[in-house]
Amino acid sequence: MATTVAMTPQQLEAMRLSNSKVFYGTVGADILAGACTAGVTSPVVAIIDRSIIANFSGKQTLIKGLGEGFATLLTRPWVHMRQPSVLAVFTVYSLTYAATNVTDTTSKRMHLDPSIPKLIASSTTNTGLTIWKDSLLTRWFGQGTPRPVGLASYACFGFRDSLTMAAAFTFPPLLSEALQGRGVAKGTADVATQLALPCLFQFVTTPVHLLGLDFYNRPDPVAAGGSIGRLRAIRKEYLPSTFARMGRILPAFGFGGVINKNVRASATRWFTEPSK
Repeated sequence: MATTVAMTPQQLEAMRLSNSKVFYGTVGADILAGACTAGVTSPVVAIIDRSIIANFSGKQTLIKGLGEGFATLLTRPWVHMRQPSVLAVFTVYSLTYAATNVTDTTSKRMHLDPSIPKLIASSTTNTGLTIWKDSLLTRWFGQGTPRPVGLASYACFGFRDSLTMAAAFTFPPLLSEALQGRGVAKGTADVATQLALPCLFQFVTTPVHLLGLDFYNRPDPVAAGGSIGRLRAIRKEYLPSTFARMGRILPAFGFGGVINKNVRASATRWFTEPSK
C-alpha cells in the first residue's frame, strides 16, 4: 500500500508559483503593492526627512520644518505631492518594496528560504536609492552652496540603510515566529514586530545618519572640531532626531510594511484566482 507524504506549506507555495500565469500575476501584485505603499507613506516621510536635514544644517528648526510641511500637506496636498522631495521618496520606497516582494516570490518558486535573498535585495535597492535621495535632499536642504556628497557621508548612509532593511524585512518575521511559539496570535505578532523593530533600531541608526550629515555640512575636520566636535553635534540633536526618525520610519516600514502585506495579499488573489 502506497503511503502519502504530506507537502509542507513551502512546497505547496512553490508548486502554486510554478504555474507561469500565477507567478506573473503574483509579481504584478508585488509591484502594485510597492507602489500603493509608497503612495501612502512618501508624503509624510518626505516632510520628516527634509526637516531633519534642514534642522541639522541650521537652516530651520525641526518644529518649524515639520509644521510648514504638514500645513502644506493638509491645505495644499496636490502642491505637496508634486514637490521633488516627495517624488524622490516615492521612488525609493516603491522600488524597495517591489524589489523585496518580487525577490520573496521568486525565492519561494525556486524552493529557497527567502530571508537572505530578501535582505540582499532590500538592502541593495534601498541603500542605493536612499543614498541618491539623501544626496539630493542634503544638497537642497543642507548648509552652504550645494556640492557633491562625499564618500564618508555615503558610507554612513549605506551602513544606516543596511541596518534599517534588516529591521524592516529580515528580523520581524523571525521575531514574530518566536512570539508565536510563546502563544502570541500570529496576526498580533506580525503587526507588533513590524511596527516595533524599525522604530527601535532608530536608536542605533540615527547617530550614523547624523554623522553622515555632519561630514557633508562640515567637511573640514579642523573646522568641525575633530571627532569630539562631531560627537558634540550628534549628541545635541540625537534625541530630537531619533524621535523624528521614528516618526518617519513608522509610516515608511512600520505601517508601510502592514499596508504592503495586506495590499499584496489582496492583489495576488485578484490577479491569480479565477473570478467567480
